Amino acid sequence: MNRLEDLKVVDQDRSGEQIALFSDKVEYIYVKSVIGSGYEKPVAALALEDGIAERAARKNMQIHSAIIVLVNDEFSGFMTFQNNDICREFCLLQSVIRPDRYTKERYKKLVEAVVEQNINGYPAIITTNPVSKFETPALFESLGFVTYLKMSGFHYMVKGNLSDVRIKLLAHITMTNVWNSIKGDWLRLKTEWNAALAEKGQKYGVVNPAFASREGCWQGENGFANVVTGHSHNGNASVLDPVACEVILRFFMPTEGRRVYNPFGGGVQFGFITGSYGYEYVASEIRQNQCDANNKLCADFPGVQWVKSDSSTYEPDGMFDLVFTCPPYYRVERYVDYDGQPPDGEINSLATYEKFRDTLFTGYERAIAHLNDDSFFVVMTGDSRDKKGAFYCSEAETELFFKNHGLSIYNKIVYLECEFTRLAHAKKTLHQRKFPKREQKIIVAYKGKIANIKDRFAPIGRL
Repeated sequence: MNRLEDLKVVDQDRSGEQIALFSDKVEYIYVKSVIGSGYEKPVAALALEDGIAERAARKNMQIHSAIIVLVNDEFSGFMTFQNNDICREFCLLQSVIRPDRYTKERYKKLVEAVVEQNINGYPAIITTNPVSKFETPALFESLGFVTYLKMSGFHYMVKGNLSDVRIKLLAHITMTNVWNSIKGDWLRLKTEWNAALAEKGQKYGVVNPAFASREGCWQGENGFANVVTGHSHNGNASVLDPVACEVILRFFMPTEGRRVYNPFGGGVQFGFITGSYGYEYVASEIRQNQCDANNKLCADFPGVQWVKSDSSTYEPDGMFDLVFTCPPYYRVERYVDYDGQPPDGEINSLATYEKFRDTLFTGYERAIAHLNDDSFFVVMTGDSRDKKGAFYCSEAETELFFKNHGLSIYNKIVYLECEFTRLAHAKKTLHQRKFPKREQKIIVAYKGKIANIKDRFAPIGRL
């Protein structure tokens, strides 16, 4: 056990009228690990007594470092913390001071003593609770922490750059394989990305940039907006969610990765976000108008480019660290170029679903050949119905395609969209026992040895 002299201070606060003539001697002592420090039992007992800090009573939590509070040479409190060199973060964990020894100033000095142990200058993170006596947002704000997420009554806070904890924020708003795109923090991030796109649209003269050149009709006159309002919104065109794009990019780009390829490139969102993060992005897109609009919006990102090409025959240059695509649903939208007609080879205009599927998968085969080993291929997709009302089963065939080409199906994610318009749609379709589709699927395939993921991809750290 080491007593750090520079952490030893005398607290001048009076502890009560009965000893008003005396000052308490208060020491803040650093221990590298609670286990082996001699304070294991008093830490555990006080943690259990407090309740909120009870995790500090467990052995797997007592491996962490701590500042021990001694008042008049008696154990009176603690705060545990972790200096995580692997994740490059400094985590403040559980804390408590005995009620009869607690003062606000004393607790604040305890936190300051802990923060002084962040010798590497990592982002310092803590989860605070407004109803806690100790770990309150107000106390940590006074020490320079800011809240990056509010969830379930807790404040997730950081002392450092917000960009340092961005992936934690993305992890919290996804967390499971069901991504709800209409929740508050998701919508807040979506608004921020759309505002950034709007700024580029104004700069480069691209009207309605989030929907630029997305000529198409989402389920024709039966589109969800039509059902509710009687008219289409942005032509009922389907548009990629920029937050979903950011999550996919951040989670599935290797630590040393730099390049993304998108066969069947479509809208601007994934390329715009990839460029914003400083990565390279190449997309194959068959429509010249879509390429032109996207390239204008991404003109400030020199490594981002849409190439006018047939994705089933296009050979991108070099190898890539991530493949992402969000291809059309068969016969759901109609894509046209400057002349008002679909270009030759546009897969959504092919005569049969089988031709659509085979052409799509030919493009995927070329993409796989240009994907580095131990990397992800992510498809955000959905299904559509034939004239009789039956699904084509494109999602299932996509999974089997990857499996048959030696990739592992690693995640199957459900992306949830707005429920309200689907409920209105259900009034027309449930008579035929047809439940409106509210979700898209994100199929995450992996090329390589799954055991290598932990080494190829950066740890997220404490959530």
